[in-house]
Amino acid sequence: MPGPRRALPLLLALVLTGGCGNDTAPDEAADPDPSSSDPATLEAITPAGVAGVVREVVGAERIVSYSAAGESDSVGVQVRLSGRQVLVVTVQVTGDAPIDSCEDIADTAMGGGECETDEDGTILASGTAEAFSDDNTRGSTVLAQSINPESGRVVYALYETYSPTPALDPATVAAIVSDPALAAMTDPATNQAGADIELTAPGS
Repeated sequence: MPGPRRALPLLLALVLTGGCGNDTAPDEAADPDPSSSDPATLEAITPAGVAGVVREVVGAERIVSYSAAGESDSVGVQVRLSGRQVLVVTVQVTGDAPIDSCEDIADTAMGGGECETDEDGTILASGTAEAFSDDNTRGSTVLAQSINPESGRVVYALYETYSPTPALDPATVAAIVSDPALAAMTDPATNQAGADIELTAPGS
């Protein structure tokens, strides 16, 4: 996709890589919750693990290709859907949580969206913004983030479409970042669920 018109606040970890892979038939859906697992059995999340969660929420039939995305402090995946649509989901694996409350995002690109704080302190925000790419004059972007300042769990998602009507709404994108399996340390079943997904390495 063309370069971004501007940097979107609180999405600095996103890297839109250009490679692609092919999806194969998913195994039985798994929805592991790492918070209920023995910490000694957890393992670092992989791009395939992130891809598996995205596939479960979005549906394999809607996904055209996968590629890895992330930087030194994040692990994620870029997913291309039919048409000119792309979804990037990243999990922060090092560093502190960037915000402490919904008030911290009031003046950002997501300030006009929805934001709520769960009983465990997780901040969930989602909303729409202008299109991300310079040549995208008709489409829009959907953003979502799930952040727990106490545990340090940080998950971002950015979905862009060139269509006036997004195929993924904020509630769906929020459901992805809210999945408890998306965490820096996750149940091995999370990574295994996406092991059959072919995806390229960042920058390839």
